[in-house]
Amino acid sequence: MKNTNLVKRITHSIFLKNYFKFLIIFLFLIPLSYAENTKAKEKALVSKIIDAYGGEKQLAKVVSISAKGRVKDFFSVDEGTYFRYMKRERKLFVDIKYFRSTEKRILNGDKGYRGTEEKVTEVKGPPYDAMVYQYNQLNLPYGLVDDTFKATYLRKENIGNIDVEVLKLEDNYGHNIEVYVSTKDFLIHKIIGYFKMGEAKAGLSAEFTDFRKVEGILLPFKVINYADGSKISETYIVNYTINPKIDDSAYFSIK
Repeated sequence: MKNTNLVKRITHSIFLKNYFKFLIIFLFLIPLSYAENTKAKEKALVSKIIDAYGGEKQLAKVVSISAKGRVKDFFSVDEGTYFRYMKRERKLFVDIKYFRSTEKRILNGDKGYRGTEEKVTEVKGPPYDAMVYQYNQLNLPYGLVDDTFKATYLRKENIGNIDVEVLKLEDNYGHNIEVYVSTKDFLIHKIIGYFKMGEAKAGLSAEFTDFRKVEGILLPFKVINYADGSKISETYIVNYTINPKIDDSAYFSIK
């Protein structure tokens, strides 16, 4: 009888040890498996985006890109001509000539400038962050090819009857944007960037439509911009030039 009880106790002890060992392994593997699945999902989605826009080989050729068009500003109730030049060295030049005013924005690495046709002054904080947001917006999808952005899968959503998957992209300087990718064509239909305005949080966003091919790359010819959900402007691109022959000093030399 005593031997029987001893065997039961030993058997029970062995069972408990194995049970807890299995439980620890199981609890460890769940998050590991989830992380691996998420990483695979991120990689697959990024690959589909690259393919949708023209493929890795074609996108890797893009060093700079310029765009000409027209813009409607709903805040000032004005419109005019629009020109921008983006170079994949954190450089961005935007020149808008409205009927009643002008606007110029310049991003040159860690320096930002804003003003009119006559004069620009250096800006910091949210005005600078807004230019970085626009640069990162325009650096897509090219920045996905060379890992300029670190991608994190967030969620699934529906925007304007379009099913999308949402990625958070972080650049090498810690700036984040949320990218809304259609599950149908894998094009980026919306981008949001968030900024701190004192204690408050503000958001700029853009929606992209009217995609057309330019030198084998799909580009949006209509962009609608929002500030905290309110429409502030619409830009209609007439012409894109990929890798234009432009002297940077004409745009990025501040006098």
